[in-house]
Amino acid sequence: MRTMAVIRLVTVDVRSIFRAGIRQICSAFPDIVVVGEGSRNADAVALCERQQPDVILLDGSQSNQLSFIAHLREYHHDVAMLLFVDEIDDLLLHRAFQLGVLGYLYKDVEALSLVRAIRDASCGLRTLTPEPRAAAYRYQQNSAFDHHALSEREQAVLELLMHGISNDEIAGHLCVSRSTVKFHLRNIYSKLGVRSRAEALAFVFGQRPSESIPEALSRRALAVPA
Repeated sequence: MRTMAVIRLVTVDVRSIFRAGIRQICSAFPDIVVVGEGSRNADAVALCERQQPDVILLDGSQSNQLSFIAHLREYHHDVAMLLFVDEIDDLLLHRAFQLGVLGYLYKDVEALSLVRAIRDASCGLRTLTPEPRAAAYRYQQNSAFDHHALSEREQAVLELLMHGISNDEIAGHLCVSRSTVKFHLRNIYSKLGVRSRAEALAFVFGQRPSESIPEALSRRALAVPA
């Protein structure tokens, strides 16, 4: 007899009544087991380390959420993330998807839609309901990055950054000092509107890490309707 694959789920939200509702919904489905709950981002880190979940539901209203998502993705890259929100934030949605979030859901989502999103996320599939889909298109229409904004040296630094090497190694490749590399990185982050390596790479590459920096930035600019 074939054993059913069980999805290990962690829920992190400031409201205990919301977490209780998720737990009750999931209890009706034998393939989904809530293995941990928390109210803060710090709880999410501890729960991922201790419970090794397949999927984590995150509260999109917590402060500095994009930085936290990037941090969680860096150290727990195998965990599929879903983001719960009370209202659509175009920028949050756009950046969250760049950082690997697989679903962006309202907190009043219907039970079956929630279960479907959890199952899809566990398989690496993205969930985008009509409202977030419209927001993603709206953001794309209203923002385009000038791919000429990065200098030739900044593009070279970013090209090396995608290989995951340290600042010292980048300095060695380019025959410059470590402080010069940090200077270029600060400029890159500022021009891309990000705050970390993970966010910078997610911004540029999205789901296409094989592209060169100019190709990826050109794609992002060309993708925006005139």
